[in-house]
This record gives sequence, C-alpha cells and structure tokens, in this order.
Amino acid sequence: MKEIKLLDCTLRDGGFVNNWNFGHGDMVNLFERSVSAGIDYIEIGFLDSREEFNMDRSITPDTDGMNRLFGELDHGASKIFGMIDYGTCPIERICDAKDSILDGIRVMVKKKTRYEALEFCGELKKKGYMVFAQPVSITGYTDEEMTDLVEHINVLKPFAMSIVDTYGLLDQTDLLHYFDLIDSRLDKNVMVGYHAHNNFQLAYSNSIALMNRDTDRGLLIDGSAFGIGKSAGNCPLELLTMYADEHLGKHYDTSQILEMIDTSIRNIYAKSPWGYQMQYYLCASNDCHPKYSQYLMKKKTLSIKSINEILKMIEPSERLAFNEEYIEKLYLD
Repeated sequence: MKEIKLLDCTLRDGGFVNNWNFGHGDMVNLFERSVSAGIDYIEIGFLDSREEFNMDRSITPDTDGMNRLFGELDHGASKIFGMIDYGTCPIERICDAKDSILDGIRVMVKKKTRYEALEFCGELKKKGYMVFAQPVSITGYTDEEMTDLVEHINVLKPFAMSIVDTYGLLDQTDLLHYFDLIDSRLDKNVMVGYHAHNNFQLAYSNSIALMNRDTDRGLLIDGSAFGIGKSAGNCPLELLTMYADEHLGKHYDTSQILEMIDTSIRNIYAKSPWGYQMQYYLCASNDCHPKYSQYLMKKKTLSIKSINEILKMIEPSERLAFNEEYIEKLYLD
C-alpha cells in the first residue's frame, strides 16, 4: 500500500506574500503548531546567500541562519526542510546535515539549468541531506524531455522528485499524465511529490486525485495554512489534513492548523490577500508569468478582454520569464 505524507510549505511559499517577514514570534508559532498537528515534513524557508540574516524573516543566507531561527525548537516526529533556488546559495554556505536543523533540502530545478541543478543536488546528498529534486514549471517539459530528466534523476537517487505546477496550469488529466509518465520510469525508492497552485481553483481537487491514484509509490503532497503562497496560493493544508483523516486513516490534528490561521495567517491575509483572482486566471489560461497580467491590469486602461488578447500574443519563448520591455511593446502595439 502506498505511503502518503504531507508537507507544510507555509513559511517558505507563504513568504512570497509578505517578503518572508513573518516576525520571529509568528514563525515560532507556525512551526510549533505544524509540529503539533503531526505534519510529516515542514519547510521552514529559503536559503539564499543574497539575503542578510534577519530574525523576523524565514529566508536566510545559509544553514547557520536556519539554526539560529529554529534550532532550539522541538520538531517532534516532523522532518524539517529548507529550499534553494539553484544558483542562489553556494554549497559552501551549507553545513553538513549532522550540524543542521534541516533534515533535508529541496532544490528548485529550472529547465535551462536542470543538469547543473541535479549535480548540486548530488553535493547536498553527500553532506547527508534528504534531497528533493523540484523541476519547476513542469508544464514546460515535453514528454521526451521529462523522460530524459527522470533518467538523470534515477542516477542521482534523491529522496523525492516533485511535480511543481508553478503557475497552476494543470488540470486533473494533465497532472495524472505527468504522474503516470514519471511513475513508470522513476526509481521505485524515490517518492513523488506534488506542489500545486490555485490559479484555476484546482489545487485541492488535483491533490485528492493524486492521493487516490492506483500506485505503490510513496506520495508527498504540499499544502500551506489557508493556502498562503505565491500568486493564487497553494492547496490549503487544513483541507488536506481533514481529507487524510477522514479517508486515508491518518491522524493529523487539523485544529492546530486552524490555530495557525487564526493567530498568524489571517493578519497577513487582511493586508495582502491571495487566492483565486482574475489576474491569476488570465496568466494561467495563457500559460504565462503572473507579472504579465499584473503589469497590464495596473495600466487601468484596458478591459479584461483586451488584456486577455494581449497575453495570447506572447511568444512561447517569452511566456515563463517576465520581460517588461517586451510586454510594454505588445501593449503599445
């Protein structure tokens, strides 16, 4: 029978909403309540050497910063993870796993530097970390390219490989297509994760579909408290724990997630709301970076229909990386 685990990415992906400035008290609160809820894996922030250390922010220049923020806290049975956007934190900034609060590190694998990123994953593995290979914007891969990537990941043998739907483009059919392609080729000892975004309001239903897929492979599903996260947000963690308890025989304490929302997350939402919005629908339906629709909507000179027409004009090579000069020219034309 397949093993299903949940990962809480509130402190990491949620940081896109508030520039990772949760405040140290709320960071401790979110961490401890996630542990109390029995969440299997907790992602506590980004490692990024371009940033200065700040006790109030869940983004640090090195593993020492993570130790200073969370090292004295009891993490119970939960495994603790950080994330690196490959190229932003050199291996020299990462101590050995035995000296770190982090049990593992998830590495964002971008298509154009995917092979270099996998080599970096190998260096982290040598340091003793549980390593996740996270190919972002998975919809940008053809089946042939994904098959090739899986073959390289099989050589690495990380702890997990994740399906990362960066812009919330996948519907259930496409998600399960990618999963079946990966599941049939990936080393059976490597877990498969799923990180959803809610641009099409499908994060929860897609996650349920994957959890119910007929497979013997271990699965790991990402969620965040109240869905806090980049753009339209993530799959709400409280929905995942509720479903897992009711249908999968799990014993998560959803009340602790509700306390996270009540004591810390609602205050953030009041200032900077996330969730399904027209600008995120527009970018997702046109397979493009969210900043394109945001840029055009801020003009306040275009109808939604006109914005949609401009987004449809974006060339495939320009879709996934925001280019202000390019979108301004389309706008003027």
